[in-house]
Amino acid sequence: MTQHDSGWSQDKNTELVTLEQLYEQLNTMHTAGVAQEHAQIHALQAIESERRIVEDALRDLDMEEDNGTQEYVVRPIEEACKCTIPHLSHEQIQAIPLLRAHAEERRRMRALLSTPPWSARDIECLQTSVQNESLRQNALYGTPEAKDWSRISVQVPYHTPRDCRTRWTMIQRPGINHARWSTAEKKQLLTYVDSVSVPSWEEAAAKLGTGRTGYQALEMYQRSAKRQVEWTPELDKALLQAARAVGPDWKMIAQKLGYPVSCAFQCHQRHNKLKSSAMVLGRWSPEEDAALRAAVAQFGCDWKRIEIHVAGRTGQQCRERWVGRLANIPEGKKKAARRTWTKEEDDRLRASMEKCQSWVEVAAQVGGRTDKMVRERWLLLKRRDEAQHTST
Repeated sequence: MTQHDSGWSQDKNTELVTLEQLYEQLNTMHTAGVAQEHAQIHALQAIESERRIVEDALRDLDMEEDNGTQEYVVRPIEEACKCTIPHLSHEQIQAIPLLRAHAEERRRMRALLSTPPWSARDIECLQTSVQNESLRQNALYGTPEAKDWSRISVQVPYHTPRDCRTRWTMIQRPGINHARWSTAEKKQLLTYVDSVSVPSWEEAAAKLGTGRTGYQALEMYQRSAKRQVEWTPELDKALLQAARAVGPDWKMIAQKLGYPVSCAFQCHQRHNKLKSSAMVLGRWSPEEDAALRAAVAQFGCDWKRIEIHVAGRTGQQCRERWVGRLANIPEGKKKAARRTWTKEEDDRLRASMEKCQSWVEVAAQVGGRTDKMVRERWLLLKRRDEAQHTST
């Protein structure tokens, strides 16, 4: 045997030994997994038994006769409930693709279940538990305002003590005013915020005296305290220039004009008003056609952006002009041969009339025609069919 064959044989033996070791480890883990499965079944049965005992004890609990003499029984965990497999390290989990994917799925599921929504049953449990806790605190310490949220959360399934405290303090607590804000409340809130450099929202709610929380005051201020833009001819010109430069991104346009993002809707409304006041009807001029061609070359068929660059024309006008005429006329030509309707187009038109709800949808199904063109063609075909039916 040559040295090369000897080396090859040695490598193969090493691989076989490694595979045998891995096989033994897999068998060991499989055996441990089966044992762990049985242990989990016994643990689940033990936990279910404990749960029934706790439910029976809670059912017999009488808060009025309870003077704080509860005795807590501490019991050791049964051997069947203990984990028989040692915990894997983070590196070991990352080295096994299946375990890594399973761990990532568990983390994702925990994140989804960390803050479940509040159902009507959860709210009822919270209110009952808080009421019982107030009675207990009053009987023990004479302070019904103090609350043990960990104790309360035990009676509210799937919600942590922090969730229960936040829900009660911000929403469910008696005395919170959930009614619609009046004009006087809004004015009083704005007056307070303008009078201080750094507003305290809890103090603002207290000054209102209408049962609002600090969070409600902050929320209302952010909604109602929008800066009103005073439009001038210079600002209108700057608005049109910004719209041509940026497009229909009204938040960015508001920032370019020196206003907060909350003024984006005002910018949009003002731009629409300027466009409608300067809207042109009738024949298209050569300058308008050139502007439309340039805008289509730059933005494609984004008619919202195109109408910004074609002064006096709406997006619908630009679309009809382009599809109905300019798309069929090469640049530099003044006229195009009128394209007659083909039998295939007529068939698509007839089929589209049975399933479409508007002329725009029909034009999209026919292709290469505007909604006005398909409407005129349909009326013509309808008259032809009626004339043919009358003659027969």
